Amino acid sequence: MDLLNNIGAIITILMGCLGLFFPKKASELTGLSPVTPAGRAEFRGTLGVTFVFLGLVPLVTQNDIAFLTVGLCWLGAAIGRVISIFLDHGNQAKNWIAVGFECALAALLLVGLSVGV
Repeated sequence: MDLLNNIGAIITILMGCLGLFFPKKASELTGLSPVTPAGRAEFRGTLGVTFVFLGLVPLVTQNDIAFLTVGLCWLGAAIGRVISIFLDHGNQAKNWIAVGFECALAALLLVGLSVGV
């Protein structure tokens, strides 16, 4: 299962690299427009480096709690998106595809963890 957890962390890092190095491509993917320097900084910082570190910590530490945290972040993103689909009338294929992607990443990061509660 460690392989699947690591793949989830690597994909998280790659998503961060997309925001950091290719804000225009990330803009197309998200449907947001970084038209000002502050907007591009948001992509590079929040959607970029934050996700790089979010994936890097569990990958480097191999700590189940770190994988759990990142997996729950992806699951939270999916839940928030589903809420938005219903409250904001966003019932579009692009949103449902994103929910599937976020749930798949959450599953990769959470599968096989042995976290005692």
